[in-house]
Amino acid sequence: MEGVQPLDENVGNTPRPRFEKNKLLLVASAIQGLGLLLCLTYICLHFHTLRVCEVPPPIQSIKVQFTKYEKEKGFILTSQNKDDVMKVQNNSIVINCDGFYLISLKAYFSQEVNVSLHYRKGQRPLLVLSQIRSVDSIVVASLAYKDKVYLNVTTHSSFPDSLHANGGELILIHQNPGEFCAH
Repeated sequence: MEGVQPLDENVGNTPRPRFEKNKLLLVASAIQGLGLLLCLTYICLHFHTLRVCEVPPPIQSIKVQFTKYEKEKGFILTSQNKDDVMKVQNNSIVINCDGFYLISLKAYFSQEVNVSLHYRKGQRPLLVLSQIRSVDSIVVASLAYKDKVYLNVTTHSSFPDSLHANGGELILIHQNPGEFCAH
């Protein structure tokens, strides 16, 4: 059996088609390149969305004071902080965002009064208190865009011009940011 070569040597001596091997390497490299490109795109988009979402929207809140009473308008609401997100217009607080609001009302009055806190004409008031000299109440209410929160204080006194409030404050804080808002 001198003329017969072992099987391993026969396979090694036969010419292989180089074209198929190079084509396979080229296809494998192209697939790896596309995979790398997709990974880089995903990473870039991920970091871009993180940068966009870094600044949360400001919390809708306001703190107003009332001490001065006018017979025609009632107590005048004034905001001390010009940076408040919510604003006072026509002696009422304008609601810009739908959602639940924590509402705090505190005051000491110089005489007995009736207090009601309203948010929409034709609707029941959020708060009604009769014949009181002080108030320290907290209410949670569902308010909507364009609602206006306003305070109504009346007295049966024959001297309404002498009515004043000590430490009168009204605070609204939006409890669920992310709801519908119009600015």
